[in-house]
Amino acid sequence: MSALIASDVDGGPRRTMYLKLAALFTFPTEQLLKSFSDGEWQSDVLACAQQLGFSIPDLATLDVDAVEYESEFIAMFEVGLGGAPCPLHSGHYARDRMRVMEEVLRFYRFFDYSPDRSADRFPDHVRFELEFMAHLAGLEGAATATGKDETSVVLAQRDFVSRNLENWLPEFGRQIEARTKIEFLKQVGRLVPFLITQDADSLRQRVASTLPVEEGD
Repeated sequence: MSALIASDVDGGPRRTMYLKLAALFTFPTEQLLKSFSDGEWQSDVLACAQQLGFSIPDLATLDVDAVEYESEFIAMFEVGLGGAPCPLHSGHYARDRMRVMEEVLRFYRFFDYSPDRSADRFPDHVRFELEFMAHLAGLEGAATATGKDETSVVLAQRDFVSRNLENWLPEFGRQIEARTKIEFLKQVGRLVPFLITQDADSLRQRVASTLPVEEGD
């Protein structure tokens, strides 16, 4: 297990899990690929899932070299006739991408989240959205540690997962699994929506059991 989990006190395993998932959709560095191939990334995700009480499928290690993986990453997520086969932006999976981006930005601004958009200027990139969930988990952890009311942050996590991630990541995962020839990426296509669905259910249960019934619920 990496030091990240042991030292991650401001958000705990949920924050770590989301950061680990977000790393899947950054252009692969040598260090990241090594963590895929030697099993460190898989061990960290498994540890997070166990701490959260989530089930998780078997996680294979990466068994292709850097050149092949990078080439597949580009072909799957960055280029293609008419666009990438598996777009990394949530708005591509909705009828109105502008509405999606506007809603995502409202969440970001309300919780003072400013992703590094130097590599991608669109706010609905999957990496940004997953890192935003990590940001919210960190805010919740900080609130709990200082005795502050974390209600708004818990509700925001539930709403962002239910209204955004849960709506498009299953289709995104199916597209990855159907199109890639690399087993590790097929695994990614199954794993990401599988964990997100469990987290969405967990957040909804927390809200239902610990917070007052909301008007209109």
